[in-house]
Amino acid sequence: ALDGEPALNWRNNEIIMRLADIMLMGAESHNRGGNDTKAKDYLNQVRARVGLSPILFSSGATLLEDIYKERRLELATEGHRFFDLVRTGRAGDVLPGFVVGTHEVLPIPQREIDLSNNILVQNPGY
Repeated sequence: ALDGEPALNWRNNEIIMRLADIMLMGAESHNRGGNDTKAKDYLNQVRARVGLSPILFSSGATLLEDIYKERRLELATEGHRFFDLVRTGRAGDVLPGFVVGTHEVLPIPQREIDLSNNILVQNPGY
């Protein structure tokens, strides 16, 4: 897009997984499972590849915030942020205009509803 916003509506349906994304998902999973040592290991491997110093003393909820921040920075403009915020229940606090209870799901395009002969029903709030 010309306005600097990354487009999330491209015609291509390509799935691209990055090692950094997988490692940060692993870091979050280990943190949530109580294994902060392994979580920091994954997080610090991502940080090391770009020359950042390791996270040494963070744990628990603070480490989880460090992981979220790393996801935001590492995966910037790749279309993950909105879904991360929704998944973690933080979208209402971070995104202006986000309506909790409505915007967690996206609207179904009217064209798709029409093509389904109204079998599809619009998501609530749209």
